[in-house]
Amino acid sequence: MTHKSLIFSPMITRLLLGIALAAQAPVQGQGPPPKLTAFLRQRIGLDSVQLAAIERGETVVKELKTSNGRDVALFGIAVVDMSRQAFVARAANFSSSLSAPTRRFGIFHDPAAAADVAAATMPADDLDEMQKCRPGDCKIKMPAADMQRLQSEVDWSSPNAQAQVSAYLRQRLVEYAGDYRARGDSALVVYDDKGAVHASDAFGALLAQSPYIYEEVSSLGQYLAGYPRASLDGAREVLYWKQDSLPGMRPLLSVDHLVLYTPPETPGATLIADKQLYASHYFEAAFYITAVVERSGSSAYLVVLRRYRFDKLPGFVVRGKVVGKMRDQLRSELDRQQEISKP
Repeated sequence: MTHKSLIFSPMITRLLLGIALAAQAPVQGQGPPPKLTAFLRQRIGLDSVQLAAIERGETVVKELKTSNGRDVALFGIAVVDMSRQAFVARAANFSSSLSAPTRRFGIFHDPAAAADVAAATMPADDLDEMQKCRPGDCKIKMPAADMQRLQSEVDWSSPNAQAQVSAYLRQRLVEYAGDYRARGDSALVVYDDKGAVHASDAFGALLAQSPYIYEEVSSLGQYLAGYPRASLDGAREVLYWKQDSLPGMRPLLSVDHLVLYTPPETPGATLIADKQLYASHYFEAAFYITAVVERSGSSAYLVVLRRYRFDKLPGFVVRGKVVGKMRDQLRSELDRQQEISKP
């Protein structure tokens, strides 16, 4: 099997389609349907105390085991006071749903235009590091060609060097979005900061380590792997960039492809898949998948998996701190979804 055929589809099939299929039966009384409960117990490892906490409205977040020390997998689940249909309608309003308190972002039109990236800027800390970037020795993740162009095209002695680099960044973001729309995964970046790492290969390696891989390829997985040649009727999607700021971590610039889709075989659940196309720090690959699952009354379960492959994770103690921050972020985001869904 090629790396490309691994991207997203096995994880979607094993994890989220499994959840969605388990949740199709009508819910009677309290608690998730039996098959979903079995999944949460047997595959995720939740206990009775955690299952009861979910039904009380508490957020449950857990780190999952991975076979590669550079991989991190986080699972989260929460109940929101909003029907699945209402939540999905809100999520489809991307200009609002992608917003976060610690985020700056923009949505790429088709074709991408300069106005889409007008708010993107190069952080001052990254500017200092970028001036010293060379292939194989750089603290910012980027291709060697961009390192070389920045060295030759930017007047680093100028007081407006940051503005020059920001303008270059915005130009490259627009070009990257257009290239991905034209060529799909073959356009994904090669990271030359610590050696040539193909983002598409990193995705394949990340998911090859997944314990959830089996079964047939789902329609959503086929679409993501075959983009832009594949089609997916009824899907809503967006390409966007974002700059996230988390305490104790460098500001992270990334480019993502998000697809929102209700598979016909799972009408009781909607899937939201977010595939990282580029990241300026930390991650060689990352993806986030959410299942919005119907629940009794006007409420829904949000079931989230986030999986990352770091370029490196130094030391057990440092790794624990980094993962702790990411776990706290996921919990905070689920709590925020609960808060804004209240009547």
